[in-house]
Amino acid sequence: MIDDYAKANELMRKMEAQLPIPARSTGALVRALREQGVKLPRDQELQIKRVFYMGDEGGIMCDVTLSEEAKEAIVVSITHLRVSARHPLAQEIREYQQERTRRLALSGGPSQPSQFTARSRKRRRR
Repeated sequence: MIDDYAKANELMRKMEAQLPIPARSTGALVRALREQGVKLPRDQELQIKRVFYMGDEGGIMCDVTLSEEAKEAIVVSITHLRVSARHPLAQEIREYQQERTRRLALSGGPSQPSQFTARSRKRRRR
């Protein structure tokens, strides 16, 4: 089991009370969307408008559709979004992201993650 369902559900409940939540995309998300024809500037602020739980396979997913007039919805894993450290839920969201990423890595999934699977970055030596 990748997620603690009770913790994920509690985080979603807290997030729903705070919607919309401003967030920024990761580089991996920007690249994946561009491959699908969606041009998203890397520094553009997104709004998390809705949250869904997609089970262990997807975890917490967020609707960040760019506008009401958009023809296609953009729903992405919360692991591909960065919430401002000033947001009241930032620490809880970051903890969920880190734990989910860690558990995905330990689950022995495919050696090449799909475009929407989070993977840990190696730390740079200084």
